[in-house]
Amino acid sequence: MKGKKKIFLVVCLLCFCHAVFAQKPHSDLRNEIGVDAGPTSVVGVLGYGTIGFFSALGSAFSHQPVELQMHGVYGIHYYYQVKPWCQVGVKATVELAKTKHYADTLRSVMTAVDNYALVSLMPSVRFTYLNRPWVRLYSGVDIGCAYLFSGTTYYDSKTGSEKGENNNFLFAFNVTAFGVNVGKKFYGLFELNAGYDAIVKVGIGARF
Repeated sequence: MKGKKKIFLVVCLLCFCHAVFAQKPHSDLRNEIGVDAGPTSVVGVLGYGTIGFFSALGSAFSHQPVELQMHGVYGIHYYYQVKPWCQVGVKATVELAKTKHYADTLRSVMTAVDNYALVSLMPSVRFTYLNRPWVRLYSGVDIGCAYLFSGTTYYDSKTGSEKGENNNFLFAFNVTAFGVNVGKKFYGLFELNAGYDAIVKVGIGARF
């Protein structure tokens, strides 16, 4: 009796693994392209948040307020399905932010504006652990490079405005802890990320 139970459990396990990993992709829907957006990334929170913190700390002593504005993360991605459980592709993201500096606590006179754009380009691998015609669950890893555009405009009532730039290349990375696609030819997505992509993001896309 015990031997039969063990055989039964082994058969169930094999059936489960076959259902998850051995699913055949749609032969005519191997390509996937989409766009997405989210409020901010982990890198954005650490980077822009640090800038905002020290700016606010400095303004507390100088009585010159600083206002940090985060404008979100926007992305586009493409994937090709090489295996039922694996997709390879590339994703590009841009995260926008701005800080405004004021001369007085009433914020009636603006002295400078810092504009930031963090652009990343990352080759990507996704691992699908549930591949159904209408629902896909996956995780992924992205590694690439990024470029930080940083420009400051200074305002002076006498001399007018002046501009300065400070741009840098950066190493880019991201881990998709959880992702879900719902739809067949056209789909919606939801993801949880850690890195240069939005922490929480939603998007739409198409397969062909």
